[in-house]
Amino acid sequence: LPIGLLAATLISGCAANRAASLSPAWTSSNVEALRHALAALGPGTDPAEAGMVAETAVTYSLRLAEEYRVVPPARLHNLLIQAGIKDRGLCYHWTEDLMQRLQALDLRTYHLHWGVAHRGNDLREHNSVVITANDQPFEAGLLLDPWRNSGDLYWAIVTTDSYPWEELPASEW
Repeated sequence: LPIGLLAATLISGCAANRAASLSPAWTSSNVEALRHALAALGPGTDPAEAGMVAETAVTYSLRLAEEYRVVPPARLHNLLIQAGIKDRGLCYHWTEDLMQRLQALDLRTYHLHWGVAHRGNDLREHNSVVITANDQPFEAGLLLDPWRNSGDLYWAIVTTDSYPWEELPASEW
């Protein structure tokens, strides 16, 4: 093996159990913060649904990091996938998996969207889940991005994020 691949292989095991290294208090704090951000998306949102989405998004992102055996940072993990060392963990994998999990919640007061930035650019394209309150525009949504911090869920209002997000039509998911 070339030196770079050998080094990547040797470090790949050290990140496999990221969720176990995070305290329950840290996870609970993140769930609560996300719940508040979700509830702020609109007056018609259901607080119980906000809690379900927050719990699911935070904990499932950590679980995906374990399943993907993520090697942080995210861009390094992408290189390991491209080299054939890892199978899953590109941003669209995270988006597919998180989207399916959130869709299973059968939400009544929220709407799920697929966000894409730099669409079609092989080196820069980025995908993520965006959630809005019902009848709110995509731009007012909350970005849920588990890829960016290797399973430590990142969220922000779409228009405040550094990526230029656009909505991917549902027919293209």
